[in-house]
Amino acid sequence: MITRKPLRVIGGDLRTARLEPDPSGVKLRPSDGPPGELFIGPGWADAHAHVYDGMTEIGVAADQVGLATGVHLLGDAGSAGAATLDGLVKYVIPAADVRIRAWVNIGSYGLVHMRETADIRDVDVDATLAAIDRHRDVVCGVKVRSSGLIVGAMGLQPLQLGRLVAREAGLPLMVHIGEPPPLIEDVLDLLGDGDVVTHCYHGKTGHPWRADGRPSPALDRALNRGVRLDVGHGAASFAGDVARRAIAAGFPPHSISTDVHVRNIRGPVHDLPTTMTKLLACGLPLDDVIAAVTRTPREILGAPEPWLDEDGLVRHATVFRLADTPPPHRVYTDARGAVLDPTAHIVPVATIRNGTLERG
Repeated sequence: MITRKPLRVIGGDLRTARLEPDPSGVKLRPSDGPPGELFIGPGWADAHAHVYDGMTEIGVAADQVGLATGVHLLGDAGSAGAATLDGLVKYVIPAADVRIRAWVNIGSYGLVHMRETADIRDVDVDATLAAIDRHRDVVCGVKVRSSGLIVGAMGLQPLQLGRLVAREAGLPLMVHIGEPPPLIEDVLDLLGDGDVVTHCYHGKTGHPWRADGRPSPALDRALNRGVRLDVGHGAASFAGDVARRAIAAGFPPHSISTDVHVRNIRGPVHDLPTTMTKLLACGLPLDDVIAAVTRTPREILGAPEPWLDEDGLVRHATVFRLADTPPPHRVYTDARGAVLDPTAHIVPVATIRNGTLERG
């Protein structure tokens, strides 16, 4: 799909451009023509996925949700802890075509089971710091799931320990929020600049949004400290009405992610472009949707590489179109089953890495 037809560049400096073959790879050239039906921009990144396939209860194959869906970079969000991170690094990451970064779980065994921090014996601060040091080239931060069904009687202690590890390691913290306890106010007050709240638009009791879409006082304080909002759709953690009101009130997500795993890949999540389309349907402008799967998640994951060389060689890019009809058999619902009705559907067409067309 090397094309001389004009493309609209999104996430770049050129309004329109064309792709051309070059001895060193695919290059993006300026174009004076009107924008065509295709868009091109930086390679997409999904900051929250679960791809420890074969080891955890919920892992999917990384390439199933990678380049085939327009995604160049995945953040595995806590599938591995100190005791299991070596396996992710040795066996899963090298076998995948898509690039993977890892949020290490404060629970030593990660998501081998789904109450990974309900017992203090399953949290080892020193071992987690040692695992991070072994794999600094892969680990992007620390993951803590801080909701009642997971932590049980441990309350805020897993989050407090995760915060300790993150600060000692000089890394951000990604915090899963959900049903209390602990109370969301207490969770948010522990977060600081660069930390990430995932499942930010969940619709469960105690979510951090007012009825008019404005943040609660605790969330407002957190945002003012530099805490970032991540969608983390998941099987039970995205409410379209909550997202729509927050976006309308001026509080869009910093990053759009799937939280894709075996329990939601066949719906309601499916993949990243499906989740992007849902945010588009909730009122987020297309340029902001693309920024939330490119610039910001790459910063969060510690991989902010430019997508174009100075001479126009494409280092990483996703080519996509806006379709009038959804993919076959695709129904867009949030995690509560409410149907969203997009008027445009984001459909990946090709990916380019290091000047090489990967699919088309």
